[in-house]
Amino acid sequence: MYAKLLIEPSLAATTTRTATPWIERRRDLDMAEFQKCYLRPRRPVVLADALREWQALRVFTPNFFRQRFANVPVQLEGRSVTLGAAIDLQLAATREKPGAHACTLADCTELLSYVTPRIACSMPSRHAHSLQGAFEGTNHVEIQFGGPGGPLANPTCDMLHRHLWITQVHGEREIILYEPGQEHRLYVDPQQPWQSTVHDVCDYTAYPLLRRARKHRVVLRPGDALFVPCGTWFAARSLSTSISVVFDQLEAGNWRDFIAAAVAVQHRRGRHLRALAYAAGLRALGPLLQAAEWLGAGRALDWGHDGSTGWKAARRCPAHRL
Repeated sequence: MYAKLLIEPSLAATTTRTATPWIERRRDLDMAEFQKCYLRPRRPVVLADALREWQALRVFTPNFFRQRFANVPVQLEGRSVTLGAAIDLQLAATREKPGAHACTLADCTELLSYVTPRIACSMPSRHAHSLQGAFEGTNHVEIQFGGPGGPLANPTCDMLHRHLWITQVHGEREIILYEPGQEHRLYVDPQQPWQSTVHDVCDYTAYPLLRRARKHRVVLRPGDALFVPCGTWFAARSLSTSISVVFDQLEAGNWRDFIAAAVAVQHRRGRHLRALAYAAGLRALGPLLQAAEWLGAGRALDWGHDGSTGWKAARRCPAHRL
């Protein structure tokens, strides 16, 4: 049985309630309604049974990755370990005796066929355009692994203001999402304004402002896909040994936000001339990409990962590295 959206009353918004919850759970949502009700208003939504065509839903298990990727290095709590060792630690963890926190398999090129077709509502995506070499470092398709017992730590939002899709293929994952305009209660790190300095979002003694932050709780189970609009703050943890496929979306609606964020990254690194070049180049590129999208570009449900164009080509292209 697929996931049921859970919103705890204690975590619900303190403002006047409406008949429609802030986060809905929808099934068989068409593109037009998604864009009207969720993409343009930048409102999260859970798409139930969205992964039914993915092989990953039937194949991705801890044993699958231990057998095929056991020796791949990953970062776990600031140290380098093999993915096999990380999964072993996560399998041994319990809520009473939490083990290792989440780790990420970032290079998923050879696994893209398992997560095809891409979710239709996540299209168009400018990552799939033939000019996607400009987006080196932004076309993330990651597989995240976690074990039970860890805290809900470190609220974050996407550094480059992309939309985020969190899809669940194994186990359960808990997500806390914050309504817009809560940054003043989230202890945002001034040096890294896409991260919070909070270590546990449930620790109101250490972080009293969090108690007043309007937030909602979602539990994802296999088959669910959560749309997290750009600029949305969230915190996550695994409730069981879990595997999630996470990817981002860049489209006309968040293009200006992406440009501003990409330029700000360069300024923070002291690359002021490069920041100016980014601003000019990306602003000029926007209308070209939008015209191409009107003609059907950016809708490659196979992730555009053929050998000459698309995802693999973007990984080889050094242009506009962020």
